[in-house]
Amino acid sequence: SRPTQSFGKVGLVTKVNDTMGLTLERFVGNLNMAGKSARQRVAMGVDWVLALVALAVAHLLRLGHVDLAELWPVFVVIPLVTILLFSGVGVYAMVIRFSGLDEMAPVLKGVVLSSLALLISLFLLHPDPNPRSLFVIYGLVLLVFCAGSRHLWRSSNKVGAGNRSGVPTAIYGAGDLGRQVMQICRNGTDYQPVVWLDDDPKYHGRNLARVEVLDPQDSATPERLKHLGVETILMAIPSVSGSKMKGLLESLRRFNCSVRTLPSIEDIMSNRVTSIDAKRLPLEELIGRQPVTPDMKLMIKNVTGKVVMVTGAGGSVGSELCRQILPLRPIRLVLFDVSEAAMYQIEQSLGQLGESMPIGENTPDICCTIGNVNRRRDVESAISSNGVQTLFHAAAYKHVPMVEKNPQPAVRTNIGGTRTTLEASIRCGVENFLLISTDKAVRPTNIMGATKRVAEMVVQAKAEDPNCETNLSIVRFGNVIGSSGSVVPKFSEQIASGGPVTVTHKDIVRYFMSIPEAAQLVIQASAMAEGGDVFLLNMGEPVQIADLAKSLVFLHGKTLKDETNPRGEIEIKYTGLRPGEKLYEELLIDETAVPTSHPKISRARESYLPWAQLRVHLDRFEAEMESNPNGSMIQLLCSVVPGYVPDKRSEAAVSGGKEAQHFLRVS
Repeated sequence: SRPTQSFGKVGLVTKVNDTMGLTLERFVGNLNMAGKSARQRVAMGVDWVLALVALAVAHLLRLGHVDLAELWPVFVVIPLVTILLFSGVGVYAMVIRFSGLDEMAPVLKGVVLSSLALLISLFLLHPDPNPRSLFVIYGLVLLVFCAGSRHLWRSSNKVGAGNRSGVPTAIYGAGDLGRQVMQICRNGTDYQPVVWLDDDPKYHGRNLARVEVLDPQDSATPERLKHLGVETILMAIPSVSGSKMKGLLESLRRFNCSVRTLPSIEDIMSNRVTSIDAKRLPLEELIGRQPVTPDMKLMIKNVTGKVVMVTGAGGSVGSELCRQILPLRPIRLVLFDVSEAAMYQIEQSLGQLGESMPIGENTPDICCTIGNVNRRRDVESAISSNGVQTLFHAAAYKHVPMVEKNPQPAVRTNIGGTRTTLEASIRCGVENFLLISTDKAVRPTNIMGATKRVAEMVVQAKAEDPNCETNLSIVRFGNVIGSSGSVVPKFSEQIASGGPVTVTHKDIVRYFMSIPEAAQLVIQASAMAEGGDVFLLNMGEPVQIADLAKSLVFLHGKTLKDETNPRGEIEIKYTGLRPGEKLYEELLIDETAVPTSHPKISRARESYLPWAQLRVHLDRFEAEMESNPNGSMIQLLCSVVPGYVPDKRSEAAVSGGKEAQHFLRVS
């Protein structure tokens, strides 16, 4: 029938086109695999033919005929001279399939020189001036031929560039950076760019690099992406602030695609990366925070050329402190932790970091000491034997629900360990001592926050001693995103296992910053200490945990299961506040914070008990732990910390929980 014949013709044409495309792809692939000299010989042969044809075309256009009997020397010499000139100006040193407009300069230079060679040969062979304008026509024709052949070669390479089998991808940002990302994807095999997304109206409805540009705000865009099978969005937007990126990510949720980025703009623009380097957006993007470049004068003041010690060096904050301190070249970095496994991990990490540092005279020594901050002999030995000058005290129990069930270890470590380490530092002549505290110490509702507030008071009271020559200070900040015990690793594990993601309350909010930024700010705050300071790190805007969970679901390429989308993949469940947990965190006790020279650091002076009074309470803690370890820790904390209102569930758990009592007895 006629429809069948029509279909057969279309099918035949399609098959012929596919066969020709496959043949061209194989030829290009085989030639690219050939040696450099082979490819250069082919390019020279093509240019020789193009120069010969350009001569003939120029004569036909100018004279209407080609007189080979009279001009055969020109047709023999000029193509050979052209090849020599092209080689001399570096035309054959280019990799054609990666070249662009900038790389056409040698071709243009070679064409101009070839045209001049033709002018000279015509002058020598024909003193009559009539045909001399041939060199202009010849040059234009040869330039078109050479540029066109190279463009055809690049297009042929893109036919088999490997992006047919990659993940269908949308590139967000159609500017210069986006085009670099497009080229990276096409040269690789991981991503297949099928569409652009850009907010600029001038791009909407246009095709860039043979790919359509869509408006991300258009209501039809999600359906269009779904039709194209887009699974991944690659971000290609330079210089985006943290708050803008956070808003952008929230607007992209409706596309139900995973969002990825490339390592850095500098690496992309310098072609130092490939598409396989694409990765999930950094966690910092989720909190919309824009870090400030560290002040190097503050960074080096208490670190460079000194012996520095970090307690709790195996923890999240302590280990990052060590990573930030090592490149600042202290004389020695002393790691102090009770956990052998954690100490081993940070030692290996620092070893790799040290190997990447430039070799110099001041390569820091790394000293790992396994010890307990509750034992004075362990701490004094580590300080005195190494001659510690600056000490960052990060050792503490910080997991709120666990501490609520087990107050005695928290009192012993968070309060007693701080006192032991502080007094050892003063006795051994440490120059600078800094306590790392938490926002949960402000009007605490949990044991962890209450014990950290008492630890702060110990430092404040000791700083008032006129005989104390150690510069004492405190840094208080909120949650660090991605740390052990943080919600982000927990949510990521829950998403990877198929959900649900558990959030304690739909309205709960927290302050977040990245671990590297927190460590840098701690080091800088130490350099600004005057004695007894309470430094507050600017945590920015609070983050709603429920929104953070939704963003993580989205960034993992999963769909959210809720009332509006009952067929989604990951559900969020609200489990209720845990013992000692509150909806909002604070950073101040008294509203006395004043700015410092650093935009992210404030200084506050808050009320505390004098050492004579505080020492009585500390002695009561020690006596109570000896005589009645499961007794009145919470009541004692209430007597010391103004505003501490313990959670009734915590008191019940401590007094009646068999598991907690067993833990305390073992401790």
